[in-house]
Amino acid sequence: MENLREKYLSYRMDYTVAVDEVDFSERLKPSAVLQYFQDLATLHADVLGIGFQKMLKANLIWVLTRMTVNYNRYPKIGEKITVTTFPEKPHVADAIRDYYITDENGKTIISGSSKWVVIDFNNHMIRRCSNLFDFEDSKYIPYAPFENANRTLSDKDCDYECIMSDKVHICELDRNVHMNNARYGDIMLNSFSIDWLKKHSIQKFDINFLSELKYGDCYKVYKSTEKGLTTSLRAEKDDKIAFRAEIDWKAND
Repeated sequence: MENLREKYLSYRMDYTVAVDEVDFSERLKPSAVLQYFQDLATLHADVLGIGFQKMLKANLIWVLTRMTVNYNRYPKIGEKITVTTFPEKPHVADAIRDYYITDENGKTIISGSSKWVVIDFNNHMIRRCSNLFDFEDSKYIPYAPFENANRTLSDKDCDYECIMSDKVHICELDRNVHMNNARYGDIMLNSFSIDWLKKHSIQKFDINFLSELKYGDCYKVYKSTEKGLTTSLRAEKDDKIAFRAEIDWKAND
């Protein structure tokens, strides 16, 4: 990992896993993982000259559209971890950013990949993003942390039932006045019973962010009928899909 950080564009931060970042079984919550990744991406964008304030002056903002997270194991409360992010070479209309959470020995315990687009703040039209980067191709990490990252999810073969409804609260908003991306991880976890979570752990999850949720928006969450160890989720606002998610579980020993 040290060699990769020196060779490619990267940014890293050290953390200690806190009590409020884990669930009742002391497993790192999906929202905590998403928050780590979001914080790092935000800071690195500033370093690269494409951060929030600079983009906003040009009426542009970054929008996260997809995320995949893969668990090798869960870090423990009080464990020291390092989170590192690497951008891949950007495409014309989207950019990929990868993440690694490593332990004190440099071993990867959680990895992730995300897809971002740039939109016009005023009309929400997608803009080119490749022209925002001014680095040699050799500075971008040339591979993803795992296969099938940032998949397009479909629910056409799913049999759903509505399991809960809620609305967007003030404490869930980001600086774009939309629901913070990390909060979708809480929606995912809240979609399952304590009994299920006692017996199963997340092995991998995918999220497609499809439509923004704003303050006061009411939404409903639908869950697929359990089929093995893969579960699909969908959130809707006024019959418009806000996000889709797919979670792969493993049975606890």
